[in-house]
Amino acid sequence: MHNNKPIKQNSMISEPETAPILERAREEVRQMLRQRLTEDHRYHSLSHTERVCASLHELGKASGLDAEQLEVLELAGLFHDTGFVETYEGHEAISRQIASRFLQQHNYPADKTETVLRLIEVTFPPKEPADLMEQLICDADLSNLGSERYLEYLEQLRHEWSVFLNKSYTDEQWYTLNHKFVKSHQYYTDAAQEQFGAQWKNNRKQLKELRNTARAANSTEKPNQQAAATPTPTGRISTNKSAQTMFKTSLRNHLDLAALADNKANIMLSVNALIITIVMPLAANYVQSNLYALIPMASLLLTCLTSMVFATLATRPIKMTGATAPQTITRGESNLFFFGNFFRMPYAEYEKGMLEVVGDDHKLDRSIMRDLYYLGTSLGRKYRQLRVCYTIFMWGVIVTVVLFALLYSWSINH
Repeated sequence: MHNNKPIKQNSMISEPETAPILERAREEVRQMLRQRLTEDHRYHSLSHTERVCASLHELGKASGLDAEQLEVLELAGLFHDTGFVETYEGHEAISRQIASRFLQQHNYPADKTETVLRLIEVTFPPKEPADLMEQLICDADLSNLGSERYLEYLEQLRHEWSVFLNKSYTDEQWYTLNHKFVKSHQYYTDAAQEQFGAQWKNNRKQLKELRNTARAANSTEKPNQQAAATPTPTGRISTNKSAQTMFKTSLRNHLDLAALADNKANIMLSVNALIITIVMPLAANYVQSNLYALIPMASLLLTCLTSMVFATLATRPIKMTGATAPQTITRGESNLFFFGNFFRMPYAEYEKGMLEVVGDDHKLDRSIMRDLYYLGTSLGRKYRQLRVCYTIFMWGVIVTVVLFALLYSWSINH
């Protein structure tokens, strides 16, 4: 296994033989980040972009990429964090726009442009790389986890989160969160594992020691409060890829099942409406001369009306207040992602509440779980009412047919 080699900070701007598009892109990104990033962008800075590009070049060569692939890869590395000049959260979409605009202005081939944009998008944590180039940019973007200066970079990131996301952590919380992340991380490519694997393991051990030290210090300082204090959750949905995937899958399945339930209810409403509006008027003429058919007809009419009631209940929207009290948001008992909880709120009040939710991982996680839970309970209500609807229709039709057969037989014999 190779030793971890220090990456030169100026490697992004000192490659001797590169395509003109790379030179122009480097100059564009250098000026943009220097002029528009603030002093509080201590981690996502020009230095970070340079480190990522240097890692991309080294890992790409070690993985056998040709010059054309390396060019596309470095372009993605150059632009992958440029969105921070406009926004902190959701910067990936802005980065893609900036890269697309620059490449179009320089008549870069459309197929290569699409690859660059795809590589930028995959740096968003929930995304999973699908090919070698995507794996390389993910590995390079998190090469800091296998750096000897990892703890220094970690403090820079902590400062950014405090300033831009309003997230403050105790030492125990911070080291616990990052130890969990580093422990669950795995470099995708052999080149990255060889280059950063050994230091990554050392950094993980250091984080564990720092976490334990902070935990011990906290226990010593507050022995009487520890039992009463609410434990800080360490299993964050926001940092657990498996949990994110599970929630996404469950949410998608719930939405699909809700759409299926609405379709079933609409089918039942349509069938019963046709029976009432077409079959009943025709049957009324028959009943005038055959009074025995009055009872089966009444049975069918009652069946259709009752089925329509339950089908309507299954599709009827739930009652919504349209507003959420500030104290409910503060206690973490709200879900501002559901429109029914905010459509009557002033925007300023909604914005304040939403910032409070997304600024607290615990509240955000509870909002996600609450959204899935209440969607599930609503879905359960729909299917219970649909089951009653279909059961009434099935037995009502059977009873109607049996009554008609019996009364018809009786009328013939009498």
